[in-house]
Amino acid sequence: MGPNMKLGHAFLLSVLPLLALVGCAAETSTANDAETSDSTEDLTAGGNSGYFIVTHRDLRRCVSPLCGGVFVKRVNQAKTTCADGSLQDECYVSEITYAGAGLSTREAADLHSAVESGKAVIKARLYKHTWSGTTLGTLKATEGWLGATGSAATGTFYRGADNGIRCVKAPCPSTTAYGLNGADSHSVISVNLSSTATKADPDVLASAESALFTKEGILFAGGIAIPKCLPTAGCGPFATVTEFYTRVRHTEGNSCGGRGMGTCGTSQFCNWTAGGICGRADAAGSCAYAPEVCYQLVSPVCGCDGKTYGNECMARAAQTSVSSTGACAHP
Repeated sequence: MGPNMKLGHAFLLSVLPLLALVGCAAETSTANDAETSDSTEDLTAGGNSGYFIVTHRDLRRCVSPLCGGVFVKRVNQAKTTCADGSLQDECYVSEITYAGAGLSTREAADLHSAVESGKAVIKARLYKHTWSGTTLGTLKATEGWLGATGSAATGTFYRGADNGIRCVKAPCPSTTAYGLNGADSHSVISVNLSSTATKADPDVLASAESALFTKEGILFAGGIAIPKCLPTAGCGPFATVTEFYTRVRHTEGNSCGGRGMGTCGTSQFCNWTAGGICGRADAAGSCAYAPEVCYQLVSPVCGCDGKTYGNECMARAAQTSVSSTGACAHP
């Protein structure tokens, strides 16, 4: 063996232990996630268990995934069972995933942004895995519910849904407020969303009011008022609301605009192609996100809103489709 080969052989033997240590430090067992002991509830649609909210982001300075995730808690619960089995006011989770919610990549990213800022509620299961000998938690979401106003939610979290009760005359307790993550429930004559009307988008508010007549309903935070009513007063228990939440569903790419077609999700708009004649005659469009960046290419188009844009991308950035090429004709 020549001198150079001996030197290389010695160097290799000296660094092998270091390489082994590096390999151990990076080792993770995320592929072997196991459910925590308190995550066995029924997570089917319409169930009232398994709801979490983010309390705050983790701003500690250490290596990810030991730091950099979020702290969460089960709504309406004083203590939450964490991945390591301990009961805490809040639990650290290194990751929240949304594959089970059936959303597109962009929709999941938008939902996650709202979840991280405490403006959304998720239905999820908590799983545990180990990283460098430390037990960490992962939340795997199956549903996302977006807050309508972005206001701080105070009070108890409920699902408000139709209970099938019908009366000959009003008032009628046809809605039940089910306490999330518990067995509490109240039949009420109304869920009062008026306190949020000045902050909520009118379309979202109308959608929520319609959803109250379905079995899935809406989520809301607030309280139950039980007034003392005279027999002829026509009053009864009702729910007061500080914030309400509507279900986030997959809509990107879905048909929209035509008669009987669905509506688009938050931050999306109904985009028509050149043959879509801006939705006239019930022509169908598709739900799309507005582009965030456009080239400064001068190729004027007339938007479906009657305004001239520098190019098609700029029209879409303004959440409108193109009616025709060239500048809009003046009236």
